[in-house]
Amino acid sequence: MKYNYFAAADIGGTKVTVSIADSNGILIKLYQRVQLTGRNTAVPEQVINLIKIASEKICTPLKYVQALGVSTASPFIIRDGLKSVAAPNLCGGLAKERGAIPNDWCEIPMEKVFKEHFKCVLIDNDCVSAVIAEHLFGAGVGEDNLLYVTWSTGIGTGAIVDGRVLRGKNGNAGHGGHMYIADDDAQCGCGNFGDMEVLTSGVAIARMYGGGISTKEVFSAYRNGDARAREVIERAARHFARGLASMNAILDTKLIIIGGSVFLNDGDILQPLIESEFYRSFPALSSGVQIKPSALHSYLGDIAALSLVMPEEWKDPWKRERPWEKAPETVVIE
Repeated sequence: MKYNYFAAADIGGTKVTVSIADSNGILIKLYQRVQLTGRNTAVPEQVINLIKIASEKICTPLKYVQALGVSTASPFIIRDGLKSVAAPNLCGGLAKERGAIPNDWCEIPMEKVFKEHFKCVLIDNDCVSAVIAEHLFGAGVGEDNLLYVTWSTGIGTGAIVDGRVLRGKNGNAGHGGHMYIADDDAQCGCGNFGDMEVLTSGVAIARMYGGGISTKEVFSAYRNGDARAREVIERAARHFARGLASMNAILDTKLIIIGGSVFLNDGDILQPLIESEFYRSFPALSSGVQIKPSALHSYLGDIAALSLVMPEEWKDPWKRERPWEKAPETVVIE
């Protein structure tokens, strides 16, 4: 069946974005803070409501928006053949003792709710969908062995090996952020102690510096010669690079693409630190591996979700014309 319009949703721990596209490009994009209270169906219901608002704004009946691609924080649990999300940055019930998320959810029945409204729904981890998008349109075009890593409030990964997207039994392949890196008493939202995310994420950098300042302020302090900031950032970069080296030792990749707000905002500081540590690892494995920033930048979430459902006939024209760069300004919904 051919659909006139395709919807895309990017779901993270702090925000939800929804866009609607046709073959010519993205017609509208909405942004709203993610709804983390109420029933455990609140997030997919929020997405559905945003798609309704978006379709009304472009004067398109909702019935013509029948295909939905969803790029979401995960991992997934399979319930009756459908994906439920058990993400520690969405589900407060997974690590109640942290008290960081204002709900008691242990999972979100994401696919079940969406399939009640849309005939075609494809859901993937946000970094798996990101590696697909970078492979199609970004820094990974033409490369069939690549790893995408996001360095943001959390750490996530997605991989393509020999041209095939790695997903695993429940769609959870590539959760590099939850690899154990060090014997450390810091607890991740997933419940782990000393994993890559809790030692390197933006949240971790701010926590390790202390004093209640933001990650952005830590990097500003680094640029101003602050010794504490230098110590914290160099430690995080060292752990991050070792995580990359561990993933490369398993996947034997050729290209590592790094995205996410932490890296894209301060890559001039971080990339040399990462490369210095990464290329110290076993040369037979690390030699020749390229490390690049994301080429899709702020468009990645939208393109990642859309890539899951995009018709084949759109792909070559989109590669040539890059229509996402002409997308209208994001509409913020309070």
